[in-house]
Amino acid sequence: MSVALFVSTRQKLALNEALSAFAALIDANGATAILYSPRRFELATFANGTLQGWDGQPIEDIGSVFEARVFDDTAELRWLNDPSPEQCHRAVILTEQDRTGMLEGWEPEKDRPSVIETLSQTYLLWGEGTGRPLSNGWSELATARIGGLQVPVGNAGRNQRVLLHSVEYIVEAEHGNAVVFDERLVKLEVDRG
Repeated sequence: MSVALFVSTRQKLALNEALSAFAALIDANGATAILYSPRRFELATFANGTLQGWDGQPIEDIGSVFEARVFDDTAELRWLNDPSPEQCHRAVILTEQDRTGMLEGWEPEKDRPSVIETLSQTYLLWGEGTGRPLSNGWSELATARIGGLQVPVGNAGRNQRVLLHSVEYIVEAEHGNAVVFDERLVKLEVDRG
């Protein structure tokens, strides 16, 4: 299997700047974003350089986000806030296509082990579809424990589940062992099975 994982990093890059760089790499149809802050966890869509919530409104308050993962089926952006005075935020972009020439000022990671195989993974999001119709291709999941969670997946019917797909990259380790070296988020979809 001949799969390469290209990883580029950049330090001291604010989230909006990292999003701008990522926007140049992805399809115009956009991507899915997972945003973590001290007060909330939320999913968003990212298209045309803008994060949008389930109500179709731009997410303006990204100053409290301490971690973000933005992904589509071709690439993923990981961003981690550094609250220290130095503001050494860390941004990483992972993709299977060599797009390092499109990322001015980003450093390609060197000396990464060769990928010997990939493995598709699927995670189940917590909650079941409420059947409550939302606009803009969104659905609502809910459980008694966490309440409602809006997800950027359309047509999740009552009691249906939503899946998060990823790709794991396996490399050869010491003594001939194979280990998962990295993972890239790919997409969300309604579980039809």
